[in-house]
Amino acid sequence: MKQTEPKKDVAERTKPYHLHVYTTNNNCRVVFTYPSGKLVKNGWWTSGSCGFKGANKSSYEAGYQCAVRAFKRIEEEITRPNFKDGGVSPVTLALKFKGFGWGREAVQKAFMTSEGDNIRSSVVLIEDRTPIKIGGTRAKKARRL
Repeated sequence: MKQTEPKKDVAERTKPYHLHVYTTNNNCRVVFTYPSGKLVKNGWWTSGSCGFKGANKSSYEAGYQCAVRAFKRIEEEITRPNFKDGGVSPVTLALKFKGFGWGREAVQKAFMTSEGDNIRSSVVLIEDRTPIKIGGTRAKKARRL
């Protein structure tokens, strides 16, 4: 018997670009990378690089501004043709969230507002990568002031 190979899709899925959102109680960091994991040129934003200093870096507005600047850069990357395959395949995007903080909620809200309209259709994956401690070693003694 002759075995047939499984048919491949004519337009194979391209690997998505990644938008990593790291949020803590003190800062928000948004990083835009190629599918290989390499950083896109001018593809990172922090609360400090968006002009927020001190306690304001942990605010909702700082996370929102990081998201808006990231979305503008992603739009530039989407509109630029992909020359590796002749400019045919669409650019896809994967959102990856890590950590708990005000910036996480701000990026989600910015994504759902008019700022995220142009990139919303290209998102194929939204993932939560927050590590959650289950059991493990005993925590350090709480600091008291």
